[in-house]
Amino acid sequence: MQTCHSSYSSWLLCVFATLLLPIEVTAKSTDSDQPMNIEANKVILKEKKGISRYLGKVAITQGSRKIRGDNITIFSDENNVTKVVVKGKPASFSQLNDNSEKIEASSHTMIFYAKTEILVLETDAVLQQKDNIFRSDKITYNTAKDIITAGKKNGADNERVKITILPQKDNNDQ
Repeated sequence: MQTCHSSYSSWLLCVFATLLLPIEVTAKSTDSDQPMNIEANKVILKEKKGISRYLGKVAITQGSRKIRGDNITIFSDENNVTKVVVKGKPASFSQLNDNSEKIEASSHTMIFYAKTEILVLETDAVLQQKDNIFRSDKITYNTAKDIITAGKKNGADNERVKITILPQKDNNDQ
């Protein structure tokens, strides 16, 4: 990977290049194969419709994946989870990638699509991978394809994406 030099123009070029390339935040590849464990204060199951609602300090774990929220609704078909909707102030998500680096996210609403492994964060969305932090009203994190997309589809002027990218440390600095 190319390192950024100290001059302003080189730094600007590195930031621009970083924004154009997909960010590598691969989720731990074995998480989807693990059992899902759920804890909540109350559960409402609608088995015929494939909907289960969990209310009050809900916590879901699946491998290294952890999801927390005030209430969570899980949609399924034939015993397979298809979608998870998490509401909270904020709701939170964390997962390790295959390099055991933690990926963390929070927002008021999260929608996780199990088949495509896409996590959509809406309202006060924050996603952190290593020391890099993304803030936007909407962030889409494709864990299967290693892609983060931040910002609304139309890119309205009043809604800005904010990214903090910390410089890489040289091994000699440690």
